[in-house]
Amino acid sequence: MIKKIWGGIAGFWLGMVLLFAAPIIDVCAAEYSVTAVDAVLYTNDNTVILADADDSTIVLPTVAANLPIQVTGITSNGYFQIALGGQTYFIHGIGLSAADTTENPERQVYNVIMAQKAVFPEGMRWTNDNYYGWNGGTYTGGFGCAGFTFAVSDAAFGDTKALIHKDYSNIRVGDILRVDNDTHSVIVLEVREDSVIVAEGNYNSAIHWGREIPKAELIDPQSYIMTRYQ
Repeated sequence: MIKKIWGGIAGFWLGMVLLFAAPIIDVCAAEYSVTAVDAVLYTNDNTVILADADDSTIVLPTVAANLPIQVTGITSNGYFQIALGGQTYFIHGIGLSAADTTENPERQVYNVIMAQKAVFPEGMRWTNDNYYGWNGGTYTGGFGCAGFTFAVSDAAFGDTKALIHKDYSNIRVGDILRVDNDTHSVIVLEVREDSVIVAEGNYNSAIHWGREIPKAELIDPQSYIMTRYQ
């Protein structure tokens, strides 16, 4: 309860700072669309408040970490649309995370991962030519399907290191699964009783969100789970 009250107070004062102390900026409309969402994410060391979905429109260059932010939309060019003090602002996709969430960590991880659809939309071409360097520590990075899951995982977990296990009764949202005898990577969006819902890259040479895989098909001698829950 104390954390909730403090978070509300901090959010209120951040809104007041923006309302009374921010400089007036002339904003040229950027070309993007906004998908409406309703989520609470948290500021981090990369948070910069912007007047528009454009890095040149800085309103507040530094923000304390772990403040709750009401997200109202995701732009097609990779920014969060947010509500503060009754006004609309924007934060780059790397500037909000699930950093301060003890009550329902998996829900917050899910929100961050789904926000990445603005960066990796359905059907976007993604093949083994695409590489991403990972912060999870188990590998330095990966191409294709692995690179996609690493990128989305970093958005949700930051620099938290990954652990490898094979306990398929303990799959969690945000876990990376190596499947098909360790030949393909997927990241978990939802865990159901007998299946998981995943997102993946290099699926028919593209990004795909929402495939359902029976749990029985996940288990084989070579495959395993990478989790960043500590």
